[in-house]
Amino acid sequence: MTHEITGRYATVQNTRAYYDVCGTGIPLICIHMGWACSLQWHHFMPIMAEAGFRVIAPDLPGHAKSLPVNWQPFRKMHDYAEWVWDFIDEVCDGEKPVVCGSGIGGDMTLDIACNHPDGIIAGMPFESAAKTGSISFLSGYTEPHTFPGFAALVDNASTSAMHYPCDQEIVTESKWQHRCTYQETCVADMDAWNDHDVRHLLDRIECPIFMYKGEADYHIPEQAVLDTIEAIPNGLAEGGIAKGVGHLIMMEQPKRLADACLKFLRGRQII
Repeated sequence: MTHEITGRYATVQNTRAYYDVCGTGIPLICIHMGWACSLQWHHFMPIMAEAGFRVIAPDLPGHAKSLPVNWQPFRKMHDYAEWVWDFIDEVCDGEKPVVCGSGIGGDMTLDIACNHPDGIIAGMPFESAAKTGSISFLSGYTEPHTFPGFAALVDNASTSAMHYPCDQEIVTESKWQHRCTYQETCVADMDAWNDHDVRHLLDRIECPIFMYKGEADYHIPEQAVLDTIEAIPNGLAEGGIAKGVGHLIMMEQPKRLADACLKFLRGRQII
């Protein structure tokens, strides 16, 4: 069966938000990385739709087709996570979703699991940990004239943490996706990345958590992922390091990521 991806709009925090949707069934929210947009999930969405999910991938505020809230980008990860929570309330018709995300999207997934513990069925944070922060030198470079080489930096950052050899079409696609976000929003995304720390909240988590990181992703130390899994109580967390993939696992190897997610969800009797 071919599962078509279609685009829709919703109003979230009094601002227009765009999202893609594919399939029917249990809602699965897919939150993209910093600097990117919903297109990151287009290789992954039909696979999960085939497995019985209504896959929903928003553009975060200030990215691609979603307007920024109050015309200002978010700089705090919790503010981002609360926007996603409000988005879920708007589009999920009272159903509890599974939430996944990568990079800053993974951080938001963990934040939601900590602060809305009974609101989601499961969380799947990729390329994330309880505390992140590795790109602090960009703070303050919000205007294009302050960093003339920013476009080259974006091209490099969007591809250098992939696992190589990688399909050149995917490498090129990643560059183009990351070129669609304005510099001020990109810098704010990194401020939020540096702001994220839910280590003191992990004991609030009540749903199963699947942590997954590509070995070639240098943005997150492997030990930070393993420490997060260990710190989540009651055996709720599992996962680890994926060999042979990098930072953009949902594009590099979408079938492998989907298989890992489905194995987790079946093992936890969610599907």
